[in-house]
Amino acid sequence: MNDLTTSIVNGVTRVSILLLSALFLGWALYPDYRPEESGLILGIVGGLFNVRFLSIKVRQLVDLAVSQERRRFSFGFVTRLCIAFLIVMMAAKLEQVSLGATIIGLFIPQLLMIPVSIIVGLRMKN
Repeated sequence: MNDLTTSIVNGVTRVSILLLSALFLGWALYPDYRPEESGLILGIVGGLFNVRFLSIKVRQLVDLAVSQERRRFSFGFVTRLCIAFLIVMMAAKLEQVSLGATIIGLFIPQLLMIPVSIIVGLRMKN
């Protein structure tokens, strides 16, 4: 299980970094679309941080379940919500950043989990 989740999160990180590099290249080459590209960049960075943080919390939950210790556990929903709220507030404050693109960018790493997990699952099956 640990190898599977690590492979999926690392795959999402790689795809997100590839997407970020394409967005930075687009930002440099197409000045008319800079607000949208800046918003997507900011949103993807925040969403990637949330994915990695959730991965850490899931690993902690697995360790807690294996140890059979009775203790309260939190997935850090409020922390992830505050990170997303902070990213959206930064986009709202800066005029050079599109708010809509930032909100879309926050969801991209979570949506990338679906195809990446399918690909990783198929590779581990063979």
